[in-house]
Amino acid sequence: MTAQLDPAAAAEVVNARHENAGCVDAGVLFIEAAQLVEAVEALRDDEATDLIFLCNLTAVDRERHFELVYHLQSLDLNHILQLKVIVTDREDPAVPSLTGVFHGAHLQEREVFDLFGIRFDGHPDLRRLFLWDGFPGYPLRKDFLQMPGQVRAGLPGFPHEGEQNAWPVPGSVPQRPLHPNDPQSSGIAVSEDEPAEADA
Repeated sequence: MTAQLDPAAAAEVVNARHENAGCVDAGVLFIEAAQLVEAVEALRDDEATDLIFLCNLTAVDRERHFELVYHLQSLDLNHILQLKVIVTDREDPAVPSLTGVFHGAHLQEREVFDLFGIRFDGHPDLRRLFLWDGFPGYPLRKDFLQMPGQVRAGLPGFPHEGEQNAWPVPGSVPQRPLHPNDPQSSGIAVSEDEPAEADA
């Protein structure tokens, strides 16, 4: 079973490389964004930590800020460490890329960029991973469904890559397609003034 590396011990390794780069809060190691690359390199290179594998990278939207969550693992010492980076700028969130430290950061950083809009400075090919260029917004942000123009996920109005696949902008077509469960699609007359009466 993989053990949890003591975050206080990891903080000592990090702060030996760069003073006040990391601190422990509620059992989690927090790293200053500006010192992220140096801190992770220290944790990778130190024999006591040996965290040579980035096994997971994700993000959490806390509404007022983002938390980037990294899980680093030592395969030889069989322990794992969770560390977090706080990003307070919601308009243009950015942190240094770890692609120069871990090759496996390439796709994981692209995924976070695609779904949260967090930029990784220094990434050699930072572009959307799942969604197309021009997709409006970032779907894992908590304010995603509050986009300007009343655009809602899953409804017409999302631009596509080519004009041949473009969906109509809401209001530009005379009538929207009816849902299969809509009473009007089955020929049942429904008054606009009165709700349809349920069958007895």
